[in-house]
Amino acid sequence: MNHANHFRTTAQTRRSAFTLIELLVVIGIIALLIAILLPALNKAQQSAQQIACLSNIRQISGAFFNYSIDNKCIPGSYWQGQPGAGAFPNAPVNLDWGGVNNQVYVSNPTAYSHPYLTSVLKKYFATDRILTCPTAHRPNGFYDYTMIIRFAGAKTNLNWRMSYPTQPQYATSPRKYFDRLPLLVEENQFFFNQPIDDGAFANEDQFSHRHNGGCNIAYLDGSAGYFKGPTGPLGEGVQEAADLCCNNLLLETPGGKFPVSSTTPYEFGWVNNPQ
Repeated sequence: MNHANHFRTTAQTRRSAFTLIELLVVIGIIALLIAILLPALNKAQQSAQQIACLSNIRQISGAFFNYSIDNKCIPGSYWQGQPGAGAFPNAPVNLDWGGVNNQVYVSNPTAYSHPYLTSVLKKYFATDRILTCPTAHRPNGFYDYTMIIRFAGAKTNLNWRMSYPTQPQYATSPRKYFDRLPLLVEENQFFFNQPIDDGAFANEDQFSHRHNGGCNIAYLDGSAGYFKGPTGPLGEGVQEAADLCCNNLLLETPGGKFPVSSTTPYEFGWVNNPQ
């Protein structure tokens, strides 16, 4: 073999391999790119989850609206599930929109993979997947969207308005109106959707902050949108006076201003003519 050719071949072989310094430089560049791109990718993922969540709650709202077309009003929640072991014999039965309180479900829960299968809304959407937010990962096992409890039996053409305080910690806080009349709320899993999984938005239940400090809500007219209400500085896992909850909401009609955070079994349809 020609010694000159052998030398060139050996040199080329050596040069085709990375040196340690070059390898470290490449690794450093890759790490830098990951550090730059990761926040953007995380933000994109959060945005995609928020959009998926909005689609979920819009579909549920549409189911309420379509049910109202067939039945002249929407179904109920909690109290409209079962008559409470005979305590409320005249209360509506099996009209809990989420199904979990329906007499047919409570009497035999193991017969159903999900309580929504006993809901009157079942025929208006095909899967229980839309009942949970993709960010929350089913913390309570059933659903992340809850219905304002006193709206049971509402007609969808109501012209009422609803307001909330901009600073809930102050009794004299200025109030602001929702764009339309809200019906479904993406509820905070800590206060109190996770420990009290009844499908109703009531009392101290809070709006979720999981989507960039806000949540998705659906309206009585079948639409949905993003909502970012007032909240305290300590985050979603801490209950604060500055957090907006159902107790802070007021329904405003020509007849007066009414709280919507609690109801009774006999108030099905109350919201159509509040007293």
